[in-house]
Amino acid sequence: MNGAARGNIKNYVMKSIYESQPHSIFFISDYADLGAAETIRKILHEATISGVLEKAGHGIYIKPKISRFGKVPVPLEKIAREIAERDKCKILPAGSTAANLIGLSTQVPMNLSYITTGSTRTIKIGDRKISFRHASPRNFAAKGRVIPLLIQGIKEIGEENISGAEYEAIKQFIDRQQDPYLKEDLPLAPAWIQRIIKKLMQE
Repeated sequence: MNGAARGNIKNYVMKSIYESQPHSIFFISDYADLGAAETIRKILHEATISGVLEKAGHGIYIKPKISRFGKVPVPLEKIAREIAERDKCKILPAGSTAANLIGLSTQVPMNLSYITTGSTRTIKIGDRKISFRHASPRNFAAKGRVIPLLIQGIKEIGEENISGAEYEAIKQFIDRQQDPYLKEDLPLAPAWIQRIIKKLMQE
Protein backbone atom coordinates (compact mmCIF):
# COMPACT_ATOMS: atom_id res chain seq x y z
CA MET A 1 0.00 0.00 0.00
CA ASN A 2 1.42 3.39 -0.95
CA GLY A 3 1.60 6.29 1.46
CA ALA A 4 -1.27 8.19 -0.16
CA ALA A 5 -3.62 5.24 0.13
CA ARG A 6 -2.70 4.68 3.78
CA GLY A 7 -3.10 8.39 4.41
CA ASN A 8 -6.64 8.31 3.02
CA ILE A 9 -7.52 5.34 5.23
CA LYS A 10 -6.02 7.04 8.26
CA ASN A 11 -7.97 10.23 7.56
CA TYR A 12 -11.21 8.26 7.35
CA VAL A 13 -10.53 6.30 10.54
CA MET A 14 -9.47 9.35 12.53
CA LYS A 15 -12.46 11.37 11.30
CA SER A 16 -14.82 8.63 12.51
CA ILE A 17 -13.06 8.58 15.90
CA TYR A 18 -13.12 12.36 16.33
CA GLU A 19 -16.83 12.50 15.44
CA SER A 20 -17.74 9.70 17.88
CA GLN A 21 -18.99 10.11 21.45
CA PRO A 22 -16.72 9.55 24.47
CA HIS A 23 -16.72 5.89 25.54
CA SER A 24 -17.20 4.79 21.93
CA ILE A 25 -15.57 1.42 21.37
CA PHE A 26 -13.56 0.54 18.28
CA PHE A 27 -12.39 -2.78 16.90
CA ILE A 28 -9.98 -3.43 14.05
CA SER A 29 -12.81 -5.27 12.28
CA ASP A 30 -14.87 -2.04 12.22
CA TYR A 31 -12.67 -0.90 9.34
CA ALA A 32 -12.14 -4.25 7.61
CA ASP A 33 -13.53 -2.92 4.34
CA LEU A 34 -10.89 -0.15 4.21
CA GLY A 35 -7.70 -2.19 4.18
CA ALA A 36 -5.59 -4.88 5.76
CA ALA A 37 -6.02 -5.57 9.47
CA GLU A 38 -2.39 -4.71 10.15
CA THR A 39 -2.83 -1.29 8.54
CA ILE A 40 -5.87 -0.55 10.72
CA ARG A 41 -4.09 -1.84 13.80
CA LYS A 42 -1.20 0.56 13.21
CA ILE A 43 -3.58 3.50 12.75
CA LEU A 44 -5.44 2.70 15.98
CA HIS A 45 -2.13 2.19 17.76
CA GLU A 46 -0.98 5.63 16.60
CA ALA A 47 -4.25 7.05 17.94
CA THR A 48 -3.47 5.56 21.36
CA ILE A 49 0.01 7.06 21.36
CA SER A 50 -1.47 10.51 20.65
CA GLY A 51 -4.07 10.02 23.41
CA VAL A 52 -7.10 10.06 21.13
CA LEU A 53 -7.85 6.44 22.03
CA GLU A 54 -6.97 4.05 24.83
CA LYS A 55 -6.29 0.37 24.34
CA ALA A 56 -8.60 -1.52 26.69
CA GLY A 57 -7.72 -5.06 25.66
CA HIS A 58 -6.49 -7.13 22.75
CA GLY A 59 -7.91 -5.41 19.65
CA ILE A 60 -10.26 -3.24 21.75
CA TYR A 61 -9.90 0.54 21.72
CA ILE A 62 -11.94 3.12 23.62
CA LYS A 63 -12.36 6.84 23.20
CA PRO A 64 -11.76 8.20 26.73
CA LYS A 65 -14.35 10.18 28.65
CA ILE A 66 -13.10 12.94 30.94
CA SER A 67 -15.18 14.60 33.64
CA ARG A 68 -14.20 17.41 35.99
CA PHE A 69 -13.18 14.67 38.44
CA GLY A 70 -10.91 12.96 35.94
CA LYS A 71 -11.10 9.99 33.62
CA VAL A 72 -14.36 8.02 33.69
CA PRO A 73 -13.89 4.25 33.22
CA VAL A 74 -16.05 2.67 30.54
CA PRO A 75 -18.60 0.19 31.97
CA LEU A 76 -17.56 -3.40 31.29
CA GLU A 77 -21.20 -4.15 30.41
CA LYS A 78 -20.92 -1.79 27.45
CA ILE A 79 -17.76 -3.53 26.22
CA ALA A 80 -19.46 -6.92 26.56
CA ARG A 81 -22.47 -5.75 24.52
CA GLU A 82 -20.23 -4.28 21.81
CA ILE A 83 -18.22 -7.51 21.58
CA ALA A 84 -21.45 -9.51 21.23
CA GLU A 85 -22.68 -7.16 18.51
CA ARG A 86 -19.37 -7.40 16.67
CA ASP A 87 -19.41 -11.20 16.84
CA LYS A 88 -23.13 -11.39 15.99
CA CYS A 89 -23.92 -13.51 19.04
CA LYS A 90 -26.27 -13.31 22.01
CA ILE A 91 -25.11 -12.90 25.59
CA LEU A 92 -26.82 -13.21 28.95
CA PRO A 93 -25.45 -12.26 32.39
CA ALA A 94 -24.55 -15.35 34.40
CA GLY A 95 -23.00 -16.32 37.73
CA SER A 96 -22.31 -13.50 40.17
CA THR A 97 -23.11 -10.94 37.46
CA ALA A 98 -26.70 -12.20 37.19
CA ALA A 99 -27.05 -12.59 40.98
CA ASN A 100 -25.99 -8.96 41.46
CA LEU A 101 -28.43 -7.65 38.83
CA ILE A 102 -31.31 -9.48 40.52
CA GLY A 103 -30.33 -8.28 44.00
CA LEU A 104 -29.36 -11.71 45.33
CA SER A 105 -25.87 -10.37 45.94
CA THR A 106 -24.96 -6.85 47.03
CA GLN A 107 -21.30 -7.33 46.14
CA VAL A 108 -20.54 -5.75 42.76
CA PRO A 109 -18.38 -8.27 40.88
CA MET A 110 -15.01 -7.03 39.67
CA ASN A 111 -15.19 -9.43 36.73
CA LEU A 112 -18.26 -10.05 34.58
CA SER A 113 -19.65 -13.42 33.52
CA TYR A 114 -21.91 -14.16 30.57
CA ILE A 115 -23.25 -17.17 28.74
CA THR A 116 -23.20 -16.77 24.98
CA THR A 117 -24.19 -18.33 21.69
CA GLY A 118 -20.62 -17.55 20.61
CA SER A 119 -17.33 -19.09 21.66
CA THR A 120 -16.04 -19.61 25.20
CA ARG A 121 -13.26 -17.16 26.08
CA THR A 122 -12.05 -14.63 28.62
CA ILE A 123 -11.16 -11.08 27.62
CA LYS A 124 -8.90 -8.98 29.82
CA ILE A 125 -9.76 -5.30 30.18
CA GLY A 126 -6.98 -3.77 32.24
CA ASP A 127 -6.98 -5.65 35.56
CA ARG A 128 -10.56 -6.89 35.08
CA LYS A 129 -12.03 -9.70 32.98
CA ILE A 130 -15.13 -10.46 30.93
CA SER A 131 -15.81 -14.19 30.71
CA PHE A 132 -18.00 -15.69 28.00
CA ARG A 133 -19.12 -19.33 28.28
CA HIS A 134 -20.79 -21.02 25.34
CA ALA A 135 -24.28 -22.29 26.24
CA SER A 136 -27.01 -24.18 24.38
CA PRO A 137 -29.63 -22.22 22.39
CA ARG A 138 -32.26 -23.23 24.99
CA ASN A 139 -30.78 -20.65 27.34
CA PHE A 140 -31.72 -17.92 24.86
CA ALA A 141 -35.18 -19.21 23.91
CA ALA A 142 -37.14 -16.90 26.23
CA LYS A 143 -39.13 -13.99 24.83
CA GLY A 144 -38.50 -11.82 27.88
CA ARG A 145 -35.41 -10.98 29.92
CA VAL A 146 -36.56 -11.80 33.45
CA ILE A 147 -36.75 -15.61 33.44
CA PRO A 148 -33.29 -16.08 31.82
CA LEU A 149 -31.73 -13.73 34.39
CA LEU A 150 -33.53 -15.43 37.27
CA ILE A 151 -32.37 -18.86 36.09
CA GLN A 152 -28.73 -17.76 35.99
CA GLY A 153 -28.82 -15.77 39.24
CA ILE A 154 -30.71 -18.36 41.30
CA LYS A 155 -28.45 -21.14 40.02
CA GLU A 156 -25.46 -19.13 41.24
CA ILE A 157 -26.91 -18.87 44.76
CA GLY A 158 -28.13 -22.48 44.91
CA GLU A 159 -31.46 -23.91 46.08
CA GLU A 160 -30.23 -24.53 49.62
CA ASN A 161 -29.29 -20.85 50.03
CA ILE A 162 -32.65 -19.37 49.02
CA SER A 163 -34.34 -18.09 52.19
CA GLY A 164 -36.40 -15.09 53.29
CA ALA A 165 -34.03 -12.34 52.10
CA GLU A 166 -33.46 -14.06 48.75
CA TYR A 167 -37.20 -14.59 48.20
CA GLU A 168 -37.78 -10.90 48.85
CA ALA A 169 -35.01 -9.87 46.43
CA ILE A 170 -36.44 -12.11 43.70
CA LYS A 171 -39.97 -10.80 44.30
CA GLN A 172 -38.82 -7.17 44.11
CA PHE A 173 -36.89 -7.88 40.91
CA ILE A 174 -39.97 -9.47 39.29
CA ASP A 175 -42.18 -6.58 40.40
CA ARG A 176 -39.75 -3.97 39.06
CA GLN A 177 -39.36 -5.58 35.65
CA GLN A 178 -43.05 -6.07 34.84
CA ASP A 179 -42.16 -8.64 32.17
CA PRO A 180 -45.25 -9.56 30.09
CA TYR A 181 -43.60 -12.86 29.09
CA LEU A 182 -42.97 -14.07 32.65
CA LYS A 183 -45.58 -16.88 32.67
CA GLU A 184 -44.88 -17.84 29.07
CA ASP A 185 -41.12 -18.16 29.70
CA LEU A 186 -41.42 -19.90 33.09
CA PRO A 187 -41.43 -23.50 31.69
CA LEU A 188 -37.88 -22.89 30.42
CA ALA A 189 -36.62 -22.82 34.01
CA PRO A 190 -35.57 -25.95 35.95
CA ALA A 191 -38.41 -27.39 38.04
CA TRP A 192 -36.96 -26.22 41.36
CA ILE A 193 -36.61 -22.64 40.10
CA GLN A 194 -40.17 -22.79 38.72
CA ARG A 195 -41.41 -23.68 42.21
CA ILE A 196 -39.67 -20.66 43.72
CA ILE A 197 -41.06 -18.24 41.13
CA LYS A 198 -44.59 -19.72 41.19
CA LYS A 199 -44.67 -19.36 44.96
CA LEU A 200 -43.82 -15.67 44.65
CA MET A 201 -46.32 -15.09 41.84
CA GLN A 202 -49.11 -16.53 43.99
CA GLU A 203 -48.41 -14.20 46.89
